[in-house]
Amino acid sequence: MDMAGSVDFSAANAKSTAQLRVKEPPVEFTKPLQDQTVEEESTATLECEVSRENAEVRWFKDEQEIHKTKKYEIITDDKHTLTIKDCSLADEGEYTAMAGDSKSTAELIISELDAKLLAGLTANAGSKIELPAEVKGKPEPRVKWTKADLVLKPDDRVSIDTKPGHSTVTIAKTTRDDTSTYIIEATNSSGRATATVDVNILGKINE
Repeated sequence: MDMAGSVDFSAANAKSTAQLRVKEPPVEFTKPLQDQTVEEESTATLECEVSRENAEVRWFKDEQEIHKTKKYEIITDDKHTLTIKDCSLADEGEYTAMAGDSKSTAELIISELDAKLLAGLTANAGSKIELPAEVKGKPEPRVKWTKADLVLKPDDRVSIDTKPGHSTVTIAKTTRDDTSTYIIEATNSSGRATATVDVNILGKINE
């Protein structure tokens, strides 16, 4: 807010008047927004603080202004808060708080997690098999394979290729000892997801 007025100066029989304007400093964000990662159907809260108590703060998602609705709750107190209820993947994006010419921006990420494997596999001893898995998650999940209750590790016959979106176990020169239940486990901030596949190798042991 600008303040204006006049100031009179007098000396003997002389008088002078000048206009005085006091301009408030621009609003600054003393506590900017922080990136948030939440699960689907949960509530996300974005908070910020500004340098001027009476400053108006407006909220935007991907450059579209947000107004108070059943979906969005906007609170102006010591902090300026935007609450997003029942989050879905459609709520992902960039959120901005604007106060005058100043702004603060944060990213909202809706985390997800899923793992899928083929239903089952039967092969002859001595053949090569592949166990491809589809792994989806935000943030990118950590992946672990187990055979029965033992962690599966690469060796001269077993290789594990994990890239964003999928992970594949390849077993060369299979034997009856490779018959088992294989489990892929994916974990991130959303929790844990698993998928299993039963492998049956036909033929003599160590053939």
